[in-house]
Amino acid sequence: MNDLELFVKQMQATNSNIEVLDCYFWGYTIPQISKEFDLLRFGKNNIVNIELKSENTGVKIYKQLIKNYYYLDFLKKEINCYTYVSSENKLYGLDRDKMLCTVSFGELYGILNNQKVIAIDDIDKLFKPSNYLVSPFNSTDEFMGSKYFLTSRQDEIKQDCINRIEKKGTTFISICGKAGTGKSLLTFDIAKEFMVRKQKILIIHCGMLNEGHHKLNNDYGWNIIAVKSMRPNDFSAYDLIIIDECQRIYPSQLENVINQIKAIKSNCIFSYDNQQCLRQWEINNDISKLILDKTSSVFFELTEKIRTNKEIASFIIALFNKSKTIEKFVRQNVELSYFDSAKDAKKFIKLLGGYGWKIINYTPSNRDTHPYDEYKILYENNAHEVIGQEFDKVVAVIDHSYVYNGNNLDVKYSKSPYYHPVKMLFQIMTRTRIKLHVVVINNEEILARCTSILDYD
Repeated sequence: MNDLELFVKQMQATNSNIEVLDCYFWGYTIPQISKEFDLLRFGKNNIVNIELKSENTGVKIYKQLIKNYYYLDFLKKEINCYTYVSSENKLYGLDRDKMLCTVSFGELYGILNNQKVIAIDDIDKLFKPSNYLVSPFNSTDEFMGSKYFLTSRQDEIKQDCINRIEKKGTTFISICGKAGTGKSLLTFDIAKEFMVRKQKILIIHCGMLNEGHHKLNNDYGWNIIAVKSMRPNDFSAYDLIIIDECQRIYPSQLENVINQIKAIKSNCIFSYDNQQCLRQWEINNDISKLILDKTSSVFFELTEKIRTNKEIASFIIALFNKSKTIEKFVRQNVELSYFDSAKDAKKFIKLLGGYGWKIINYTPSNRDTHPYDEYKILYENNAHEVIGQEFDKVVAVIDHSYVYNGNNLDVKYSKSPYYHPVKMLFQIMTRTRIKLHVVVINNEEILARCTSILDYD
């Protein structure tokens, strides 16, 4: 507030026209990605952004203005970004070549005075989170073009990882994060950074390779293999081994990799989410404990969700555990439909697919048939095939077999399923970035829980 007061006084000293001090958004944050702007003023043809600082932070000023320009540029208007440093009473901005330069207060006043200010009823509608939430797998070209920024926490972890790996000797690093925290983006960004430095990287993905993996391999020369394709390898040709979705690897495979890396004094990053296990044996293996026991791994954890809407995240939490407090959100991004029969539900799910919703099937068992086979949509991905991916709008189906076991969501099957449906449902729901459509089939208990969560009146 002190910086703002000094800035206002300086602008008044430049010119007494009070109109240039009106119509600002103060401290606005873009939903989901926590990107904050000190001052924003929207015009018909341009946007003015002014950051306020007490002290000159050097190169950080430049980096912040570049980031701000990137986030605002999606609005397709002329962007004017500035930083006011109160201790110096100076104004900095970006020139035509996007380089940092000093700017006169008269120049800023001229831009503000000529700006044709427009009324913004709901600023959130201007910023579409999917423009900024780049995925290595679903936005591969944008990822390779570095059309994204890491959060401060991601960047902090990245720099620490790079510093440790560049030292001589063996380095083991664990990057852990729940769905939506940006774990995959950070892990693959680190790999890309070392590839830029001409280092040789091998990524072992503990699941099926998706289209993004193949695109990185075929179009950009990456070396990503599925863990099932891993044979006794000589890892000495690589500077860094990354094991992605490590929670799904067999202990024997993991120990083999660890022993080889120790033998050649190389480096390894384990990237995983303990909650994204789809079979009971994966849970029982407790890979995170095995990593801790077998290596002196440096542990980093991502906790802030940057992909999933808070309203959707809170809905999922309350659905899977009835003891959780229902947070009061206006959940306009969670839709709910109910059907008495799987046959009718399947018709509706197909209809949603035609409207651009991503349909994700439960992974079928090779041994038995299960209720979810009744509404499987042909040629759509299953829960295993979308591991690590994200989509704007996702359909999730809950059938009659779901029950609450105490407070926890469970299923009632005649025999134990090969892949756990509750874990697959969690995997499916957490793939969404913007909207979630829940289809409930012949299950009034789950319907009642969903409506109670959505009842925000």
